[in-house]
Amino acid sequence: MVLALSAVGCASTKESYVYLSPERWTQEMVKRGVDVREVPNPLAVNDEIRKRADSFAGVGTPPERLQRLQSALFKEETFPFRYEHRETFTAIEAFARREGNCLSFTNLFVAMGRSLNLPVTTALVKRAQASEKDGDLIIVNNHVVAALQYATDWQYFDFDRRQHERPMAVQPLDDLWITALYLNNRGADELRIGHPDIALRFFGYATRLAPTFAPTWGNVGVALRRLGETQGALGAYSHALTISADDPTILGNLASLYRSLGKEKEAETALRAIKVGNATPHTLIVRGDLELARGRMSAAIRLYKRASYLGPRFADPWVALARVEMARSRPDRARNDLKRALKLEPDNGDAILLENQLAGQPVPASPH
Repeated sequence: MVLALSAVGCASTKESYVYLSPERWTQEMVKRGVDVREVPNPLAVNDEIRKRADSFAGVGTPPERLQRLQSALFKEETFPFRYEHRETFTAIEAFARREGNCLSFTNLFVAMGRSLNLPVTTALVKRAQASEKDGDLIIVNNHVVAALQYATDWQYFDFDRRQHERPMAVQPLDDLWITALYLNNRGADELRIGHPDIALRFFGYATRLAPTFAPTWGNVGVALRRLGETQGALGAYSHALTISADDPTILGNLASLYRSLGKEKEAETALRAIKVGNATPHTLIVRGDLELARGRMSAAIRLYKRASYLGPRFADPWVALARVEMARSRPDRARNDLKRALKLEPDNGDAILLENQLAGQPVPASPH
């Protein structure tokens, strides 16, 4: 499983990074500033793996050989393997240890298939996500499979044998992304055992290899938060939300951070954005709140105004704008924004609270 303390054709740039040779893989890592002394190739193989793959797969078409290989890996008598959902290994490590999670098993299967010169890769599955808790942080379990394009169709090989609903989408990945997912999981492993500094290094490498994978940016935020770097964490969450504005894991972890800072209003806004799904005005307000927390008032105003444009019957963008104007010591502009908010929603509690503050009236006690 790909763990996000939050995975078309192959996810890549115009240049192809699919089926990289070991030498080319090393070159691409070095080019992106990844230290290959501490980051192994998750798809590297040795002679023992090659021999076992050849004996398991036999002869036939690529799908037939891979199906035979999968069947052999599933049989206790031919390949005893212990499924451990929290540990991520390279192909060589998974083969030697005979254990790992579904990403580890997929790494092994893809590597064995490629040792047979079969064009197999890894694919990220999009489906309803299962989550778990780690303290006050939310961890989401995503899923990967092996993928083979044969003739005009893709065939998939799944190593999580539990029953799941039908995938909503499957995204085949290039070798940079495959390495990034491995690093993302390694970072999550380190975070769990209390090493946020090491986790941050792995997450940083992953963002260089797959810069548009939002969960890793969310994980950067988690690691920075645990290192006490609040502003850096807010910046990482902000970047993650520019990639995936309604990601529930990122929004949930952001809400947790806001609560730890005593920013209950911002936390509630982030949680509301989760509940309404793809409601763009809500997610824009969350992003605006992030910019405001970082002291970037102009950027926050632009996002709030965009939210008001996309949600013309929605009061919250005007309440947010009023909050910025109050921070800028512009009470007249704040009053105008609040009038607009109350015209849309006369009973909006946040607008009434701010209006009372501007009028110098006592502020009622919070029901919380």
